[in-house]
Parts: sequence; C-alpha cells; structure tokens
Amino acid sequence: MNYDPQPTTSPVTVCPALTLPVEIISKIFLFCVSAGDITSELGNPLNNPPFVLTKICRYWRLIALSMGPGFWSNIQLEFGGRHGRRTGHIDSWWLSFLKTWFSRARDQPLTVVISNLNHIDPDQGLVPLLESHRLQWRDLTIKLPFNRFYQFAPQEKLPILERLVLGAHAIPPMVHTPVTAFQMAPKLKHVCLDGYLRPSQFILPWAQLTSIELTAACGEDCLECLRQASRLISCSFGIHGRDQSLGSVPPHRRVASLALSGAAPTVILPSIRMPALEDLDIVGRSLNKEELSRIPLFVSRCRCGLRRLRLHFISELMTSAAIELLEALPSLETLELAATGASTIRTLFSSLSRYGEPFLPFLRNLSLSHHRMSDDNMRSMFEDMAGLLVRRSAAVPEHVQLQSFSLTIESERTVLSSRIIQKLQELADRGMDLNIRNRRERWI
Repeated sequence: MNYDPQPTTSPVTVCPALTLPVEIISKIFLFCVSAGDITSELGNPLNNPPFVLTKICRYWRLIALSMGPGFWSNIQLEFGGRHGRRTGHIDSWWLSFLKTWFSRARDQPLTVVISNLNHIDPDQGLVPLLESHRLQWRDLTIKLPFNRFYQFAPQEKLPILERLVLGAHAIPPMVHTPVTAFQMAPKLKHVCLDGYLRPSQFILPWAQLTSIELTAACGEDCLECLRQASRLISCSFGIHGRDQSLGSVPPHRRVASLALSGAAPTVILPSIRMPALEDLDIVGRSLNKEELSRIPLFVSRCRCGLRRLRLHFISELMTSAAIELLEALPSLETLELAATGASTIRTLFSSLSRYGEPFLPFLRNLSLSHHRMSDDNMRSMFEDMAGLLVRRSAAVPEHVQLQSFSLTIESERTVLSSRIIQKLQELADRGMDLNIRNRRERWI
C-alpha cells in the first residue's frame, strides 16, 4: 500500500485591522487620537502620536505617514525647564525634524509648544522656521532665551492666534525695547507670561484679552495688567513680591474667576474690585491671618456673590481665622480646602453641623484634603465626617442639601472602619456623590 502524503498548510492569522482599507484605518486613528492626546505627554514628540504610530509595524507606519495634514497640526518639543527634557537642546537634527513635521501639516492651523530653556541655545534656524508658519499659529507656546524674541518679525499680523504662552531664561535686568512680535493678533484672547517675564517687556493687544496668567510677578505687574485689560473674564496671578505700596485700578465688572498664588497671594486684594466675581482660588504655603483677613474685606467691597472658594494651605494655627473667613461668605456653594491637620477639618465639620445660626447654608459641594502623614485626630475626624454627611444629606430650612463630598488623605496607612464605610455607602446609595480615599485606594 502506497501512501502519498498531501501537503498541508497552516492557517495564517491576520490581524483584522490589517484587512481594512487605509481610509478606514485613518479615520480610526483620528477618532482614537485627539488633539489633546498629541500634546499631553511632555518632552519628546517621538513618543507621542502621531509619530509613535509609525513604530508599531510597517503597515501602520505607511498609514500614519499618509494621514491628512490635520493629524500633524500639533507639535510639542521641550528641553529644560520644570517639565521638559532635562538635557539637550533643539539642534540641527531637531530642526530638520520640525521642518518635516510642519511640511506634513501643510496649511492647517497649528498648536505649537516649543521650549529650549537649557543653557545651550537652540539652533539659529529655529526662529526663522517658526516665523515662516506664523500665519498658521493658533495656539502658541514659546520658551526661549529672551533675546530670541527679537528675532521674530515685529508688528506682523497673526490672523488666527488665539492663545499665547511665553517663557524665557537669560532675562536682562532692564528691557528698554519691548517685544512687538505678538502685537498684531486680532483674535488673541489668552496670554500667559511664564517665569519672571513682565508685562512691560511686551506690547500686546491687552484691551481685547479675556484671560491673563502671570506665574511669577510682583503686585504692581498684576495691577498693570488689570489696568490695560478691561475685558478680562478670568485671571491668574502668581505673586512673589511683597510690594510696600500699591495703587488702585478701576473696577473690573466682567471678571468672574480670580486665582492667586505665590508668597504673597492676597497683596493686591485691597487695590482691586470685581463685582461679578464668582470663583476665588487662593494658594499659599504660608497663609497668615493678615492675608486671610483681606479676603472678606475684598468680597464685601466688591459686593459680589462669591460661589466658589479654594483655599490651600490652612495650618492648624490658622483654623480660627479660616472659620471666621467662611462665616463671612454665606453665599458659597462650593468649597475646596487643603489643611495640614485633621483638627482643622474637624473644626470645619463642627461648624457645618451646628444648629441655630446657619454656617454656609448654600454649600452643595465640599472637597477637602489632609496633608500630614501622621495625625492623632484622624479617627475623630472620620466620626465627625460621618455625622456631618448624615446631617447635610437632606435639605432643611437652615441649609440646602450637600450634593458632593470628597476627602483625600495623605497617609497610605490610614484605614477607614467598616462601620463608617457602611454608613457612607448608604448615603451614596441615596444619591450623594462621595469620593473618600488615601493616595493608594478609594474607600467609597
């Protein structure tokens, strides 16, 4: 008996995605990778989409490189500074890389983040390359040696620029000639001057801006911005200089959001009035009684209905002053407070739970964080928390219903008892939005 074996072939498994037309794969890429994803990871664009898609396989590389210009309209390249790559600079290789990237974007509006804050200056061709695409700038972040700003064409139009972030190193002590490269931008609404850049160093269309951010300014710089920008809706000032005397500015009747931080966050409050203010954010590592006392005086002088307040950080020594501040702000609907000790949070719980004269009667959202690794008052704080949440879980004539509550504990060793967890779960089942956790796990 003769046996003639038949040739056998093993089935080849093909990824279903590889059977789709290129046009469909392109649409999937665009759906999965938003513009925000492209600039979300700081530093190296080689690790971000769309470029990272070229590393998957040959087929994906061909698809990514054939994508439309909208897929290449965002670029982020950072060296040095707080968030960028620590070493290196934008040299000729990176310049060639940027040229290729921009060529793929064609005439699309661009979101550009370029930072070279290391001591090695960027390639001389960087500014001319960026300048050649100025008509496409829509969202521009540039952080370079200060003298490079003068290489941009002065008083040339930026027809679609909406958002501008500037940062620099090697800032001269005195800037006698302001930079005018970003002056002609009819659609510009948001400006951020990062680091120790000052408003006087740039001529900008201040009168049309609706949002301003200074990250390291003196009080007078902040007031100068307010004097020039009459259409502001939101502003954020990091104030690091304690000016001895400050002038005043006309009332800003549109500002709804004000954020203050730094070594002297409240120093400008006696000089400003914002009748439409609803949102106040104050962050300071060493807030003292004098600084806290400025807040209710400011709110009273503005005659505004403050709805949201964020306070970071309140030490145990400032507990009484913080409670007095909150008593003077009965219109608050949202409170976010960071405390260094559980005793401060317990005092707040006690005030919110008291009968008789209402304390924060319109409070609907409360967010707290505790910043101490070891604290003897933790167990009592949790007991008081449960009592407060039960009391505020329903609306009564004295106060509205508390709708959301969050508490974040610094210590990973903190454990919430099963009895309190059960009580909190009952409140969550009845519709209260609860988020109680330490850095490692969420309990409810």
